[in-house]
Amino acid sequence: MMDKLWKEISKVYKSFNDDLAAIEKYIEESIPVDSPPVLYDASKHLISMGGKRIRPVLTLLSYKSVSPQGTLDEIFPIAVAIELIHTATIVHDDIIDRSTKRRGGATVNAKWGDEIAILAGDLLFSEAFGLVGTHRNRKVSGIISRTCAKLAEGEVLETLHTEDYDMTEEVYLEVIERKTASLFDAATRTGAMVGGGSKEEVKALARYGYFLGIGFQMIDDLLDITSGENILGKPVGIDIALGKSTFVVLHALHHCSPGENGELRKILNKREKSSEDLEKAKEIMEHCGSLNYALKRSKYFVEKGKKELLAVQKNPATMALDIIADCVLKREF
Repeated sequence: MMDKLWKEISKVYKSFNDDLAAIEKYIEESIPVDSPPVLYDASKHLISMGGKRIRPVLTLLSYKSVSPQGTLDEIFPIAVAIELIHTATIVHDDIIDRSTKRRGGATVNAKWGDEIAILAGDLLFSEAFGLVGTHRNRKVSGIISRTCAKLAEGEVLETLHTEDYDMTEEVYLEVIERKTASLFDAATRTGAMVGGGSKEEVKALARYGYFLGIGFQMIDDLLDITSGENILGKPVGIDIALGKSTFVVLHALHHCSPGENGELRKILNKREKSSEDLEKAKEIMEHCGSLNYALKRSKYFVEKGKKELLAVQKNPATMALDIIADCVLKREF
Protein backbone atom coordinates (compact mmCIF):
# COMPACT_ATOMS: atom_id res chain seq x y z
CA MET A 1 0.00 0.00 0.00
CA MET A 2 2.86 2.35 0.80
CA ASP A 3 4.57 1.31 -2.43
CA LYS A 4 2.21 3.54 -4.41
CA LEU A 5 3.19 6.60 -2.35
CA TRP A 6 6.91 5.79 -2.39
CA LYS A 7 6.75 5.36 -6.17
CA GLU A 8 5.22 8.84 -6.56
CA ILE A 9 7.92 10.34 -4.35
CA SER A 10 10.75 8.59 -6.19
CA LYS A 11 9.63 10.30 -9.41
CA VAL A 12 10.70 13.69 -8.01
CA TYR A 13 13.28 12.60 -5.41
CA LYS A 14 15.46 10.19 -7.35
CA SER A 15 17.48 8.72 -4.46
CA PHE A 16 14.40 8.15 -2.29
CA ASN A 17 14.28 4.36 -2.59
CA ASP A 18 17.92 4.06 -1.53
CA ASP A 19 17.38 6.48 1.36
CA LEU A 20 14.25 4.61 2.48
CA ALA A 21 16.11 1.28 2.40
CA ALA A 22 18.88 2.83 4.50
CA ILE A 23 16.34 4.10 7.06
CA GLU A 24 14.74 0.65 7.22
CA LYS A 25 18.12 -1.00 7.84
CA TYR A 26 18.93 1.53 10.56
CA ILE A 27 15.56 0.92 12.25
CA GLU A 28 16.05 -2.86 12.19
CA GLU A 29 19.50 -2.53 13.74
CA SER A 30 18.42 0.01 16.37
CA ILE A 31 17.32 -2.62 18.89
CA PRO A 32 20.27 -4.79 19.98
CA VAL A 33 20.24 -8.50 20.77
CA ASP A 34 20.58 -8.72 24.52
CA SER A 35 19.33 -10.47 27.63
CA PRO A 36 16.67 -11.28 28.65
CA PRO A 37 15.80 -12.29 25.07
CA VAL A 38 12.04 -12.02 25.62
CA LEU A 39 12.32 -8.26 26.25
CA TYR A 40 14.31 -7.59 23.09
CA ASP A 41 12.21 -9.98 20.99
CA ALA A 42 9.05 -8.19 22.13
CA SER A 43 10.61 -4.79 21.40
CA LYS A 44 11.57 -5.84 17.88
CA HIS A 45 8.19 -7.45 17.15
CA LEU A 46 6.30 -4.50 15.65
CA ILE A 47 9.45 -3.09 14.05
CA SER A 48 10.06 -6.35 12.18
CA MET A 49 6.46 -6.31 10.92
CA GLY A 50 7.11 -3.12 9.00
CA GLY A 51 4.79 -0.15 9.15
CA LYS A 52 4.16 3.01 7.18
CA ARG A 53 7.44 4.69 8.28
CA ILE A 54 5.78 7.99 7.41
CA ARG A 55 7.27 9.84 10.40
CA PRO A 56 10.95 9.07 9.76
CA VAL A 57 10.37 9.84 6.09
CA LEU A 58 8.96 13.24 7.07
CA THR A 59 12.09 13.85 9.17
CA LEU A 60 14.36 12.88 6.28
CA LEU A 61 12.49 14.99 3.72
CA SER A 62 12.32 18.03 6.01
CA TYR A 63 16.08 17.76 6.50
CA LYS A 64 16.73 17.45 2.76
CA SER A 65 14.33 20.28 1.94
CA VAL A 66 16.58 22.78 3.75
CA SER A 67 19.86 20.92 3.20
CA PRO A 68 19.75 19.23 -0.23
CA GLN A 69 23.46 18.33 -0.05
CA GLY A 70 23.38 17.22 3.60
CA THR A 71 24.70 13.80 4.60
CA LEU A 72 22.11 11.27 5.72
CA ASP A 73 24.27 10.08 8.63
CA GLU A 74 23.42 13.35 10.34
CA ILE A 75 19.65 12.88 10.24
CA PHE A 76 19.23 9.10 10.46
CA PRO A 77 19.54 8.86 14.29
CA ILE A 78 16.78 11.45 14.73
CA ALA A 79 14.52 9.92 12.06
CA VAL A 80 14.88 6.47 13.61
CA ALA A 81 14.33 7.83 17.13
CA ILE A 82 11.04 9.34 15.93
CA GLU A 83 9.95 5.94 14.59
CA LEU A 84 10.94 4.13 17.80
CA ILE A 85 8.93 6.62 19.86
CA HIS A 86 5.94 6.10 17.57
CA THR A 87 6.29 2.32 17.92
CA ALA A 88 6.53 2.61 21.72
CA THR A 89 3.29 4.59 21.82
CA ILE A 90 1.59 1.94 19.68
CA VAL A 91 2.71 -0.81 22.07
CA HIS A 92 1.34 1.08 25.07
CA ASP A 93 -1.82 2.11 23.17
CA ASP A 94 -2.59 -1.52 22.34
CA ILE A 95 -2.34 -2.42 26.03
CA ILE A 96 -4.78 0.34 26.99
CA ASP A 97 -7.22 -0.65 24.22
CA ARG A 98 -6.69 -4.39 24.84
CA SER A 99 -6.03 -4.73 21.10
CA THR A 100 -4.94 -8.10 19.75
CA LYS A 101 -4.12 -7.26 16.11
CA ARG A 102 -1.75 -4.70 14.63
CA ARG A 103 -0.03 -4.50 11.23
CA GLY A 104 -1.69 -7.74 10.19
CA GLY A 105 -0.31 -9.73 13.14
CA ALA A 106 -0.56 -10.13 16.89
CA THR A 107 0.05 -7.13 19.13
CA VAL A 108 2.93 -7.28 21.61
CA ASN A 109 0.50 -7.56 24.53
CA ALA A 110 -1.42 -10.37 22.82
CA LYS A 111 1.79 -12.33 22.22
CA TRP A 112 3.74 -11.69 25.43
CA GLY A 113 1.23 -10.26 27.90
CA ASP A 114 0.76 -6.77 29.30
CA GLU A 115 3.75 -6.84 31.67
CA ILE A 116 6.32 -7.61 28.97
CA ALA A 117 4.57 -5.24 26.53
CA ILE A 118 4.84 -2.32 28.97
CA LEU A 119 8.56 -2.94 29.42
CA ALA A 120 9.08 -3.43 25.67
CA GLY A 121 7.54 -0.01 25.08
CA ASP A 122 9.78 1.45 27.77
CA LEU A 123 12.83 -0.08 26.09
CA LEU A 124 11.85 1.47 22.75
CA PHE A 125 11.64 4.89 24.42
CA SER A 126 15.04 4.29 26.00
CA GLU A 127 16.68 3.34 22.71
CA ALA A 128 15.11 6.40 21.05
CA PHE A 129 16.58 8.74 23.66
CA GLY A 130 19.93 7.00 23.29
CA LEU A 131 19.93 7.89 19.59
CA VAL A 132 18.84 11.48 20.24
CA GLY A 133 21.56 11.84 22.88
CA THR A 134 24.28 11.15 20.32
CA HIS A 135 23.35 14.21 18.27
CA ARG A 136 25.33 17.43 18.48
CA ASN A 137 22.23 19.67 18.36
CA ARG A 138 21.13 19.83 22.00
CA LYS A 139 17.88 21.64 21.15
CA VAL A 140 16.68 18.50 19.39
CA SER A 141 16.67 16.47 22.62
CA GLY A 142 14.55 19.15 24.29
CA ILE A 143 11.98 18.99 21.48
CA ILE A 144 11.85 15.19 21.61
CA SER A 145 11.48 15.23 25.39
CA ARG A 146 8.62 17.74 25.32
CA THR A 147 6.96 15.78 22.53
CA CYS A 148 6.99 12.58 24.59
CA ALA A 149 5.29 14.49 27.41
CA LYS A 150 2.64 15.70 24.95
CA LEU A 151 2.09 12.15 23.71
CA ALA A 152 1.46 11.00 27.29
CA GLU A 153 -0.89 13.94 27.87
CA GLY A 154 -2.77 13.07 24.70
CA GLU A 155 -3.12 9.43 25.71
CA VAL A 156 -4.52 10.42 29.11
CA LEU A 157 -6.90 12.98 27.59
CA GLU A 158 -8.16 10.38 25.12
CA THR A 159 -8.68 7.89 27.95
CA LEU A 160 -10.57 10.47 30.02
CA HIS A 161 -12.79 11.34 27.04
CA THR A 162 -13.17 7.84 25.56
CA GLU A 163 -16.91 7.70 26.18
CA ASP A 164 -17.52 11.45 26.34
CA TYR A 165 -20.10 11.67 23.57
CA ASP A 166 -20.81 15.32 24.33
CA MET A 167 -17.20 16.32 23.68
CA THR A 168 -16.84 19.36 21.41
CA GLU A 169 -14.71 19.52 18.28
CA GLU A 170 -12.38 21.91 20.13
CA VAL A 171 -11.69 19.35 22.87
CA TYR A 172 -11.24 16.61 20.26
CA LEU A 173 -8.63 18.78 18.53
CA GLU A 174 -6.85 19.31 21.83
CA VAL A 175 -6.57 15.53 22.21
CA ILE A 176 -5.21 14.81 18.74
CA GLU A 177 -2.89 17.82 18.80
CA ARG A 178 -1.06 16.04 21.59
CA LYS A 179 -1.61 12.40 20.67
CA THR A 180 -0.86 12.59 16.93
CA ALA A 181 0.08 16.02 15.61
CA SER A 182 2.82 16.59 18.20
CA LEU A 183 4.98 13.76 16.81
CA PHE A 184 4.42 14.87 13.20
CA ASP A 185 5.46 18.38 14.30
CA ALA A 186 8.56 16.99 16.02
CA ALA A 187 9.46 14.91 12.95
CA THR A 188 9.45 17.85 10.55
CA ARG A 189 10.74 20.42 13.07
CA THR A 190 13.81 18.39 14.06
CA GLY A 191 14.52 17.50 10.43
CA ALA A 192 14.57 21.19 9.51
CA MET A 193 16.65 22.11 12.57
CA VAL A 194 19.30 19.45 11.96
CA GLY A 195 19.43 20.54 8.32
CA GLY A 196 20.28 24.08 9.40
CA GLY A 197 17.06 25.64 8.14
CA SER A 198 16.34 29.30 8.81
CA LYS A 199 13.97 30.26 11.63
CA GLU A 200 11.21 30.78 9.06
CA GLU A 201 11.87 27.41 7.39
CA VAL A 202 11.88 25.52 10.70
CA LYS A 203 8.62 27.18 11.72
CA ALA A 204 7.00 26.48 8.34
CA LEU A 205 8.02 22.82 8.29
CA ALA A 206 6.92 22.34 11.90
CA ARG A 207 3.50 23.80 11.07
CA TYR A 208 3.33 21.62 7.95
CA GLY A 209 3.89 18.57 10.15
CA TYR A 210 1.41 19.75 12.75
CA PHE A 211 -1.43 20.37 10.28
CA LEU A 212 -0.63 17.17 8.41
CA GLY A 213 -0.88 15.26 11.69
CA ILE A 214 -4.31 16.72 12.44
CA GLY A 215 -5.58 15.77 8.98
CA PHE A 216 -3.94 12.35 9.22
CA GLN A 217 -5.77 11.52 12.46
CA MET A 218 -9.13 12.67 11.11
CA ILE A 219 -8.66 10.43 8.09
CA ASP A 220 -7.62 7.62 10.44
CA ASP A 221 -10.93 8.00 12.30
CA LEU A 222 -12.73 7.90 8.95
CA LEU A 223 -10.86 4.82 7.73
CA ASP A 224 -11.87 2.91 10.85
CA ILE A 225 -15.39 3.01 9.40
CA THR A 226 -14.85 2.94 5.64
CA SER A 227 -11.67 0.92 5.05
CA GLY A 228 -10.76 -2.77 5.13
CA GLU A 229 -8.61 -4.81 7.50
CA ASN A 230 -6.15 -5.59 4.70
CA ILE A 231 -5.42 -1.84 4.47
CA LEU A 232 -5.55 -0.92 8.16
CA GLY A 233 -3.71 -3.98 9.43
CA LYS A 234 -6.20 -4.12 12.32
CA PRO A 235 -9.92 -4.93 12.59
CA VAL A 236 -12.28 -2.43 10.93
CA GLY A 237 -14.66 -0.66 13.28
CA ILE A 238 -12.40 -1.18 16.29
CA ASP A 239 -12.98 2.40 17.49
CA ILE A 240 -16.76 1.95 17.45
CA ALA A 241 -16.39 -1.49 19.06
CA LEU A 242 -14.45 0.18 21.90
CA GLY A 243 -17.06 2.95 22.14
CA LYS A 244 -14.51 5.66 21.36
CA SER A 245 -15.62 9.23 20.78
CA THR A 246 -13.88 9.71 17.44
CA PHE A 247 -14.28 12.74 15.18
CA VAL A 248 -16.88 11.00 13.00
CA VAL A 249 -18.85 9.70 15.98
CA LEU A 250 -18.92 13.12 17.66
CA HIS A 251 -20.14 14.87 14.52
CA ALA A 252 -22.90 12.30 14.07
CA LEU A 253 -24.10 12.64 17.66
CA HIS A 254 -24.19 16.43 17.36
CA HIS A 255 -25.99 16.49 13.99
CA CYS A 256 -28.22 13.43 13.64
CA SER A 257 -31.91 13.28 14.55
CA PRO A 258 -32.93 12.55 18.16
CA GLY A 259 -33.93 9.04 17.13
CA GLU A 260 -30.62 8.34 15.39
CA ASN A 261 -28.75 9.89 18.31
CA GLY A 262 -30.40 7.51 20.73
CA GLU A 263 -29.78 4.52 18.49
CA LEU A 264 -26.11 5.40 17.98
CA ARG A 265 -25.55 5.95 21.71
CA LYS A 266 -27.20 2.59 22.43
CA ILE A 267 -24.77 0.87 20.04
CA LEU A 268 -21.74 2.70 21.45
CA ASN A 269 -22.70 1.79 25.02
CA LYS A 270 -23.08 -1.92 24.27
CA ARG A 271 -20.37 -4.07 25.86
CA GLU A 272 -20.39 -6.43 22.87
CA LYS A 273 -21.20 -5.11 19.40
CA SER A 274 -22.26 -7.29 16.48
CA SER A 275 -21.37 -6.72 12.84
CA GLU A 276 -24.96 -5.54 12.40
CA ASP A 277 -24.40 -2.93 15.11
CA LEU A 278 -21.27 -1.65 13.38
CA GLU A 279 -23.06 -1.50 10.04
CA LYS A 280 -25.99 0.38 11.57
CA ALA A 281 -23.62 2.88 13.22
CA LYS A 282 -21.93 3.47 9.87
CA GLU A 283 -25.33 3.95 8.22
CA ILE A 284 -26.31 6.62 10.77
CA MET A 285 -22.99 8.46 10.41
CA GLU A 286 -23.26 8.39 6.66
CA HIS A 287 -26.87 9.58 6.69
CA CYS A 288 -26.10 12.69 8.76
CA GLY A 289 -23.08 13.64 6.64
CA SER A 290 -20.40 12.81 9.20
CA LEU A 291 -18.16 10.91 6.77
CA ASN A 292 -18.16 13.80 4.31
CA TYR A 293 -17.61 16.30 7.11
CA ALA A 294 -14.57 14.41 8.40
CA LEU A 295 -13.09 14.38 4.91
CA LYS A 296 -13.82 18.09 4.47
CA ARG A 297 -12.17 19.04 7.78
CA SER A 298 -9.14 16.84 7.17
CA LYS A 299 -8.72 18.47 3.76
CA TYR A 300 -8.85 21.90 5.41
CA PHE A 301 -5.97 21.07 7.75
CA VAL A 302 -3.87 19.29 5.13
CA GLU A 303 -4.24 22.24 2.76
CA LYS A 304 -3.10 24.57 5.56
CA GLY A 305 -0.04 22.39 5.93
CA LYS A 306 0.70 22.46 2.22
CA LYS A 307 0.62 26.26 2.21
CA GLU A 308 3.43 26.29 4.78
CA LEU A 309 5.72 24.62 2.23
CA LEU A 310 5.65 27.83 0.18
CA ALA A 311 8.05 29.33 2.75
CA VAL A 312 10.62 26.61 2.02
CA GLN A 313 12.90 26.46 -1.03
CA LYS A 314 11.41 24.35 -3.80
CA ASN A 315 13.43 21.20 -4.43
CA PRO A 316 12.77 17.45 -4.78
CA ALA A 317 12.36 16.94 -1.02
CA THR A 318 9.84 19.77 -0.69
CA MET A 319 7.93 18.41 -3.67
CA ALA A 320 7.90 15.01 -1.97
CA LEU A 321 6.40 16.57 1.18
CA ASP A 322 3.66 18.05 -0.99
CA ILE A 323 2.97 14.61 -2.49
CA ILE A 324 2.66 13.08 0.98
CA ALA A 325 0.08 15.70 1.94
CA ASP A 326 -2.01 14.87 -1.14
CA CYS A 327 -1.75 11.14 -0.41
CA VAL A 328 -2.93 11.58 3.18
CA LEU A 329 -6.29 12.70 1.83
CA LYS A 330 -6.48 9.73 -0.54
CA ARG A 331 -5.20 7.40 2.15
CA GLU A 332 -5.12 3.76 1.40
CA PHE A 333 -2.38 3.09 3.96
